Amino acid sequence: MTPDASSELHSSAPERITLHGRTFIRYIERHIIAEAIRTIAATINRDYAGREIVLLVILKGAMMFAADLARALNITVQLEFLRASSYGSALSSSGTVTLESNSPLEIVRGRDVIIIEDIADSGVTIRALCNRIHQFGPRSLAVAALLSKPSVHKGTIQLDYVGIEIEPVFVVGYGLDYNELGRNLPDIYRLADHD
Repeated sequence: MTPDASSELHSSAPERITLHGRTFIRYIERHIIAEAIRTIAATINRDYAGREIVLLVILKGAMMFAADLARALNITVQLEFLRASSYGSALSSSGTVTLESNSPLEIVRGRDVIIIEDIADSGVTIRALCNRIHQFGPRSLAVAALLSKPSVHKGTIQLDYVGIEIEPVFVVGYGLDYNELGRNLPDIYRLADHD
């Protein structure tokens, strides 16, 4: 793709979108997301040089981030998937985390594991995930989150790799959703209305 074609593609992204009757405005453009992922990948490549790691991808939100991150890593990677949710169809965490896995979590025993999360919000989900994974005895456990909202973290949460820190706004796109819509957007959008 030529630079001109790339610029045209970039400028064609809508400034505003509507999902389930709510308006969202473009907040983080795809080139900023890509740069954040390159930075995280470079650090993981350095930290885990010569080692094999398990990327434990938290579905559905972290799927885009995990795919791009995995392609940027030059170490041996095994991908595993775990479904975790504390939002449901709401705009904020319910405080209750549900976990589902299609494969036995025994796979992490004695392994170097990195949990791949889309966003660190209150920290409830990440804390529950870390507690659950530690029960299976990984050799090491780290957390990589594309986005973090430090102003709303409740207590200390483990975050070893963070792409972008954001203000406490509700966001969709690049894997993140509002009641299952918006995951496919290449840019990240924030809620425009606060009713």
